[in-house]
Amino acid sequence: MLLSASTPIQRRFIARMWIAAGLCALFCVAAMAVFRRFHLQGLPAYLMAALPALPIAGQLLATAAYLNDETDEFQRNILVQSLLGGTGLTLVAITAWGYLEDFAHAPRMDLVWAYPLFWLLTWISYRVIRARYR
Repeated sequence: MLLSASTPIQRRFIARMWIAAGLCALFCVAAMAVFRRFHLQGLPAYLMAALPALPIAGQLLATAAYLNDETDEFQRNILVQSLLGGTGLTLVAITAWGYLEDFAHAPRMDLVWAYPLFWLLTWISYRVIRARYR
């Protein structure tokens, strides 16, 4: 379901997620352009830097709306399990990378990759959980 949909509720969820992802990318490009052109400082810099994260709130609201609207308890349960798997794996990966940075002098990981990593690991969790039920 995370990439293909069979019901109107799932299609609406996926459309909302792609719209929010597109807005996140658009706002990121806009923020980069504004910073390069205007060299913002102070409060305007903080507001502009936070702008690309706003669609993430939209994605979280879309996920909550999907979980509220989905009438199939099995589908809802699979997504909840996938979200828990993605959250746990993201915490493990980011914590492990932090230790690698501290102790093994691994290159620094930009935190902007945490959210895309979360959705990648959620998708992997979803595939594993779906395979378990086949």
